[in-house]
Amino acid sequence: MTLLELRELTVGVIADETERELVRELSFDLDQGRTLCVVGESGSGKTVTALSIIRLLEFVAPVFTRGGIAVDGVDVTRLSADEMRAYRGPRIGMIFQEALDSLNPSQRVGKQLIEAYRKPGSLPRQAARKGTPLHREAEAKARGLLKEVGLTDTDRVLSLYPHQMSGGMQQRVMIALALMADPSLLIADEPTTALDVTTQAEILTLFDRVRRDHGTACVFITHDMGVAAQVADRIAVMYRGELVELGSTEDILHAPKHPYTKALLDCVPQLGVSRRDGFPTISEALLAAAMNGDSAVATETRSLSRAKSEDAGEGTALRIDSVSKVYGRRGRFSLSREPEVHAVKDVSLEIAPGEFFGLVGESGSGKTTLGRLVSALEPPTSGTIAFGEHRCTPSGLDGDERAFRRRAQLIFQDPQSSLDPRHTAARIIAEPLRELTGLRGAELDRRVIELIDEVGLPSDTAKKLPSQLSGGQRQRVSIARAIAAEPDLIVADEPTSALDVSVQGQVMNLLLELRRTRALSFLFITHNLSLVLSVADRVGVMYRGELIEIGEPDEIRLRARHEYTRRLLAANPELPAHPHTGVRNP
Repeated sequence: MTLLELRELTVGVIADETERELVRELSFDLDQGRTLCVVGESGSGKTVTALSIIRLLEFVAPVFTRGGIAVDGVDVTRLSADEMRAYRGPRIGMIFQEALDSLNPSQRVGKQLIEAYRKPGSLPRQAARKGTPLHREAEAKARGLLKEVGLTDTDRVLSLYPHQMSGGMQQRVMIALALMADPSLLIADEPTTALDVTTQAEILTLFDRVRRDHGTACVFITHDMGVAAQVADRIAVMYRGELVELGSTEDILHAPKHPYTKALLDCVPQLGVSRRDGFPTISEALLAAAMNGDSAVATETRSLSRAKSEDAGEGTALRIDSVSKVYGRRGRFSLSREPEVHAVKDVSLEIAPGEFFGLVGESGSGKTTLGRLVSALEPPTSGTIAFGEHRCTPSGLDGDERAFRRRAQLIFQDPQSSLDPRHTAARIIAEPLRELTGLRGAELDRRVIELIDEVGLPSDTAKKLPSQLSGGQRQRVSIARAIAAEPDLIVADEPTSALDVSVQGQVMNLLLELRRTRALSFLFITHNLSLVLSVADRVGVMYRGELIEIGEPDEIRLRARHEYTRRLLAANPELPAHPHTGVRNP
């Protein structure tokens, strides 16, 4: 039975009395109890489609809609605002990408779940009235759903605020929240993008089980083909607002027809495929030629520089000696009852000059904390970090801090929040040059232009604000800022986690190119195991604050010693074998 049907749906925004189409003539249908994954890069129209189905887009922009969206035979585009409000929750549930941003930070989990309960004939939020039979029903259902999603300590979870939960717990609560009113259709917009591989695997397994148990149909939005392979019955591929391919999961993954679908699959990092000589990326020119039948492929792998700088291998090694970091540590006379958190436990590590060292582990394993310690943003509780003449000890950084900042830089995970929204790209890149070097005036401006060109950005980027740039362009600005003072070491904290596979490839190619031409050392922090095993010289695995295993990529992949490493490998979403442009290792 068809539950959702889109027929020639066109959605656009109206700006300055001009219509701009975001989705064009999109048609597909979805049967009861089935899952359709909508995949594509940022800007392809995936989220616009999802928000149009539940009619939330009209709250953020003046939009126009042509065509039809039928849910259980009713065209929701023709419903009044009040009628549509009655559809949200009981008929259509929504799981948003950022659970923490979607949950009310001022309300406990229990109140939010109970408010979402809708019984046929009841009014919105009627269940929130304490002492009523409806409230007791809602609380019982909330407890039952929390247990279904794996949160068995229901008393504690109901009393928590969103910020007191881990990312995995927040996403589990979001799934329970979406199911409180027993919707027949569930829309999930990138629900696992920011999660580590083990939590992602748990959420996907849970999502699929709950969907089957409740007989719910689902539209699952993602840019990760590995995730789509795991949960989808059918896959719809979108490109620049248009549906370019629709078929069963088997057909899309094993026999894709459209050049863009083939290119997306080719860009996905895979275990055992080396990308040290460069990642494939989607070429707009080749894609256009392939769509016209003039080219067999739509991806290209940029040739990286072969020659390293003359002093490669003669730089500075990073030495981490028995480093620990404890938060909430109580003094002798402290009355605090907060438990101590051992974020990093007795970690020892050496990164050679010019080495690309990958650090993997799930959320809360201590990866980012170790990166902050290495960057001297925080002092360790015990142990020593030595980088040349600089030492970071519990008492702080020994030596000239400005000289240390010239030699060690950090690329943050989210460029949107780490770049000043009021400053142009040129001013952002110029700041470390002004603070850490002697460059001034025309010489400084010339160096900024050189850096913008070096990271592959167009020259007009200099005058643009971060909000005017794409995610990949913002990350390139962050990289330009990090390399501006010509450091020897870069700590990259999840620099590609929120990027599409093709943009991820562009950013990784840039980092690999910089490493070759500048003899940079990298501490590359990520939860993407396929990515780091394809490029790193060595990989370290962190678990509950401890560095439990270090080895070369093939050693980690084929002969992992620790059980947790084997769990990470098993949870890593993988595509079926398909033609690739990397070098397959044994």
